[in-house]
Amino acid sequence: MQRRILSTGSGRPALPQGETAHLIVQLAQKYGIDTQLKNEEFFDRLRRVVEAFAKALEETEESVTFRYAAEFSLLSRAHRRPSTKADLRSYINRMCNFPQMPDMPLRSIKIPLCRLMLEQCFGHSAHAYRKAQSVLHSIFNCGIRQGWCSTNPAKAILRPQVQEKRIEILTLQQIRALLNATKEPKLTSMDAPLRLMLWCGIRPTEVRRLRWSDIDPEEGLVYVEGINSKTGGARAVPLRGGAAVLRLRKEPSDHFIAPINWEHKWQSLRTMAGLTNWQNDALRHTFASMHLKRFHNLTLLQEEMGHRNSALLQTRYLNLRYLRRNSAYRFFQQDNW
Repeated sequence: MQRRILSTGSGRPALPQGETAHLIVQLAQKYGIDTQLKNEEFFDRLRRVVEAFAKALEETEESVTFRYAAEFSLLSRAHRRPSTKADLRSYINRMCNFPQMPDMPLRSIKIPLCRLMLEQCFGHSAHAYRKAQSVLHSIFNCGIRQGWCSTNPAKAILRPQVQEKRIEILTLQQIRALLNATKEPKLTSMDAPLRLMLWCGIRPTEVRRLRWSDIDPEEGLVYVEGINSKTGGARAVPLRGGAAVLRLRKEPSDHFIAPINWEHKWQSLRTMAGLTNWQNDALRHTFASMHLKRFHNLTLLQEEMGHRNSALLQTRYLNLRYLRRNSAYRFFQQDNW
């Protein structure tokens, strides 16, 4: 016999009548509502139970739009450098330009939509795709912490492998050519920054924020405070090799170490040294490779370079294939420079 189906009033079928009655009795018994009460009082109490459950369910399913969650996650990075925040902003803007994405509740976004968005907006480059997946992952993680969603669909998306370029490091002859170029009258101000980048592995953007007060001659260290660091973490790096001479420099402590017109002078220095075919981060690659070949301590190298883990070092920074132990030893000998 066909069972009667109750209507929800929206044209969609609800529970069968018998199952509905059984569910009402179960709720009443579970939460101490006397089923012998008069109908009006019984349903009044049952209605309050249902309303309480509906409110609790609504709270657990609270969500915000993807755009709102993305903006919120960006605010949580307010302490980061302007260039870092601008980079994150560009990725978020491209995500929000994808149809459906910006105004959809964060809780409703599933893996297929995330994958489609990444492929269409960032599929032109494996590097951009990986970076976008990382940004998307952080947005959903932020949403989970705020209670706006319960899962992270970006976590299930595989990241494409990036074919890394062969890492080039400088030879001792090329290093001498760079140092000789700093003897030119217009480039003498580049001597100290060059030594910090080459023998301490400090990033160019970090060097430009350092002052002479960040060098401790007695301890033989250069301090990269969190406010000056790319990643926000502070570190202290020994002044070894060609950087050791900086312990003897007498400069006003409040002056910046790097000169003005940095970009122009950095380009001129490389040109003067005959290094026109320049690979990005060549100085950090050189420092990292020489350091590991000389000291055989990956953890120490990671700390001095300011990396959160050693994975990036092992995949993108080291080139030990043709580096000889004697070259690494001479690199860190102060008398050679």
